[in-house]
Amino acid sequence: DNLSLPTLSKKGVTVANAAGANAVAVAELTMAHLLNLDRRLVDQVNALRQGSWQRLKFAKGAAGLYGQSLAVLGVGHIGTEVIRRAHAFGMDVRAWSRSLTEQEAQHLGVRRCATPADAVDGAYALSIHLAFNDQTRGLVGKYLLRRL
Repeated sequence: DNLSLPTLSKKGVTVANAAGANAVAVAELTMAHLLNLDRRLVDQVNALRQGSWQRLKFAKGAAGLYGQSLAVLGVGHIGTEVIRRAHAFGMDVRAWSRSLTEQEAQHLGVRRCATPADAVDGAYALSIHLAFNDQTRGLVGKYLLRRL
């Protein structure tokens, strides 16, 4: 996305898409971010660095991931890997993707939603794994985020 293909082509450099090559790494990072947000790990580390141990303060707001619902928008390579990891944490996953079939949703163990809004309604967290293009531009905004 950040390469000048005409320039590289003139210089004899071939560029190829390696779809899914980093899907596992991105999914793992996604789960790390979910844990961080739930447990406020960065805030805890900063407090510790300042010499303050505030276990009860940070424990109050943590709901944990187990039993929580995760909305996944985009069920390609990365979205699929996120779903697998969310299940390992005991999360209830609902998903929307333009190409997600009911059969594939059943195979992945997710509730297939007809629209992004249906997926997000009441979810504890939202994980977005969609290409940014004309079809997805503006898909996520106040209207969708207020439904969490």
